[in-house]
Amino acid sequence: MKITKLYYLLPLFLLVMMGTIDAKDVVDPNSQSSRRLNFVVSTKQKKFDAAPFSFQLQARIMRLFHKKELHLIIARSTEEAVNEIITILKKKNATIGNLWFDSHGHWQRRRSLFEVGEEEFNYQTIRDSVLTLHLQKLAAYCDTNTKVGIGSCYGGASYTVPAIENFPAQRMNGDSLMIGVSKLFNNATVYACESFVLTGPAIMNAGYALCGAPLRKKFKDPIYVPVWEKLGEWNCYSGKTGSFESRVSVSLDPDGSIYVKGKNYLALKRNKGKLPKKLSAFRKGNYNLAYLYQSI
Repeated sequence: MKITKLYYLLPLFLLVMMGTIDAKDVVDPNSQSSRRLNFVVSTKQKKFDAAPFSFQLQARIMRLFHKKELHLIIARSTEEAVNEIITILKKKNATIGNLWFDSHGHWQRRRSLFEVGEEEFNYQTIRDSVLTLHLQKLAAYCDTNTKVGIGSCYGGASYTVPAIENFPAQRMNGDSLMIGVSKLFNNATVYACESFVLTGPAIMNAGYALCGAPLRKKFKDPIYVPVWEKLGEWNCYSGKTGSFESRVSVSLDPDGSIYVKGKNYLALKRNKGKLPKKLSAFRKGNYNLAYLYQSI
């Protein structure tokens, strides 16, 4: 799942317009010769969900100041999302600069994934030409300068989840998902997280707003140790070179562009020093294993 910080409703949303991005934090900016637009794709919720609500609200605020670059797409399906994106691109005679999928991840499914509406895309389904029929249409508007963000928890996880009860050890295959997404979008550069993806105030103009750990008790169980050991770690796959860059920390700027921070989240002393103490306090039973069986 994508985690919402508990203070997401505090009246701090206006702060997202007040910050600036230090140039030293931006790594290898793309040279773009044609007009490029940035899109945030988020699922239209059937009932209130704090995480997408917070993200969508902040994206709406940012769009007030960046109408020329940023577009928020709230859709029930990939067909609906893609049709809206293509309509905008044709009208503006533009290509895709940044494409961010705001989504929950689902730890109980024991695989990396992102969703649009009720459609799940993992390392297997992303290669299915029938299931990706609508997403394929965006390839014509993407190239190696396009950046795609998988904004779900564990979306880029490359580790193996340990065996537990009737469930054998299983690799998350986030790296394979990233490669599939890149191929789908004409060799775009893809970013996805090994760990949790947080949502809080200033999500589109804060240094490490996407990084960190949730406070809820259920996440403080030994089953989550692989996730905590990689807090704030994102992977980057370049479709142009066919290579991975790991252990980077990703953020979004106010116009929806994806950029890489100069330092990894866990490289910061205040974060790395706290981790061993937190892990030592984990207890079996904090996570209800019934969730695993419900996902079958």
